[in-house]
Amino acid sequence: MIKKYRAATFTEAFLQIKEELGADAVILSQKEIKHPSSANEKVEVTVTLDDISESPTNNSARGNDQALGTYNNRGTKQIQTVQWKNVNDEIAIKQGARLPLEPRNDTQNRRETHLMPKIPEKNPMTDSVNKLTDYMENTLAEVKKLREEFSLTRGEFLEGIRVVREGTPKDFNRVAIALTKSGLQAQTVQDLLAESVLLCSPDERDENSIKEKMRKVLANRILIAPRPRLKKGRPLVQMFIGPTGAGKSSLITKLAGRATLTGNPNVAIVSTDTYRMGAIEQLEGFANAAEIDFDKISSPEAVPEVFERLREKSLVLVDTAGRGSGDQEHEEEILALYEAIRPDEVHLVLPLNMRDSDLEKSVEKYSALKANRIVFTKQDESAELGALLWLPLKSQMPLSYICIGQKPDDIVSAEKEIIAEWILK
Repeated sequence: MIKKYRAATFTEAFLQIKEELGADAVILSQKEIKHPSSANEKVEVTVTLDDISESPTNNSARGNDQALGTYNNRGTKQIQTVQWKNVNDEIAIKQGARLPLEPRNDTQNRRETHLMPKIPEKNPMTDSVNKLTDYMENTLAEVKKLREEFSLTRGEFLEGIRVVREGTPKDFNRVAIALTKSGLQAQTVQDLLAESVLLCSPDERDENSIKEKMRKVLANRILIAPRPRLKKGRPLVQMFIGPTGAGKSSLITKLAGRATLTGNPNVAIVSTDTYRMGAIEQLEGFANAAEIDFDKISSPEAVPEVFERLREKSLVLVDTAGRGSGDQEHEEEILALYEAIRPDEVHLVLPLNMRDSDLEKSVEKYSALKANRIVFTKQDESAELGALLWLPLKSQMPLSYICIGQKPDDIVSAEKEIIAEWILK
């Protein structure tokens, strides 16, 4: 009788053979299955109960010993005896352990010359290799996901261009592409084009005329804050809030420098940023160099004393700390400072190269912290300038200033015509 056993490992197969056929089973072959149909059928062992070569006849010496027979490469049957002492030993072998053989007498040693197929030892590199494999698989999955997201975004961009082109007179294609590349959504671009088409008569549709009409359409929609006006008998107080890295401190130095250069030396800077290393030292160093008064506030309780010293100033610029989104403690601090200072204007400072979704989240968060104006920084680092139009309109928070570079004088007050020209470039 010849019988085949399949299992997840050779150890499990040998245990099945031992349990069903006992000690007289002879192993004819054993192999790994290249394409297993399931995880429980990875190896195959073929056995027989027919004694095709000479085997020992004295079973009295076995006792509790039970053996599995196998053949060597010359066809000679050989026997190994494994001591099955208890259930725990069997479980240990299933888990890959190698149990020591019991001492054998000389007679048994002579007739039992071949060892049972060894259970593979654990390779110390296996865990490291498995971890590396898992890491590579996860990395590849993330790359695949990013490629899919990029493909989707690119598809939406191209679809926006197609929709705009199909619904627009051919003469307006160039300006339509410029608007789309600025980051404006397809529906917004279509609305702008529809309005400019109405303004352009058929005999005024050369490239320059179309661009001029579109510039006017854009300028009419851009939301600009009124220019700040100095107060009588007290300073105009401007407070600047926003996320970490937006450029609040640099913005304040530019505004202070511009004020002194345009004939208003009666300016002061107040810093409440006691968290960022070097923040106060940076502003204080600039103030000393520009001969501008500088003060700092560590808590809302210190506000009355500081502003009493600054009551004769015409302009006070207040810097605040930036924190990560969702920082409840930071939000409470900003609100407490606002209540103590009661500034005339609260400017939300945002980098123009921030993602649209993050811009929207920031406006939603800081509008609850009394922000009523938007300042954009890093205009020179931004490939898409459409947020200069859509974000103030969506939030109903007008633009006040725009930082256009790294130099001290690279700042402008928001102007509709200038912004419209930027978007059309």
